[in-house]
Amino acid sequence: MAKKTDPSLLLAETYPFTVSIDTQFGDMDAYAHLNNLAIAGFYESARARMQLHITGRKDFFKPDSADKILLIEARLQYLAEGHYPEPVEIRTGIGHIGNSSYRLHQALFQTAKCIGLCEAVMIYTLNGKPSSIPDDMRKILESQRIANFASKPIHCD
Repeated sequence: MAKKTDPSLLLAETYPFTVSIDTQFGDMDAYAHLNNLAIAGFYESARARMQLHITGRKDFFKPDSADKILLIEARLQYLAEGHYPEPVEIRTGIGHIGNSSYRLHQALFQTAKCIGLCEAVMIYTLNGKPSSIPDDMRKILESQRIANFASKPIHCD
């Protein structure tokens, strides 16, 4: 059974981080809607750009980087149909910060309407093992927090 959605998560102004992405012809399904795989990719791209913002490093995704931020859980909720060729805007904010993990909330907007939500749990690793989020990164995560958001953590330590 689906949980009730916090109405504030449907508002663009709730989220501090924004990425706009052009949709492509290949993002459509047989019914000319944005397909689920493309939608998941929009969220992923926005999360990756936020990771670059949080770390402040361009080498963060290199295979030999000692520290990484990994996706360990993602839950998508489809609220309305999206269409090509209108661009999408992905809004992202931090809902909870644990010791080595944090939870992101994302909303997908098209023509100023929220058409989907994503909740993702990320974990910070150092040399392949979960590790405490460094203080400088934690400070940036705090600055990207969703204001007045009181949800309970899911799988965050």
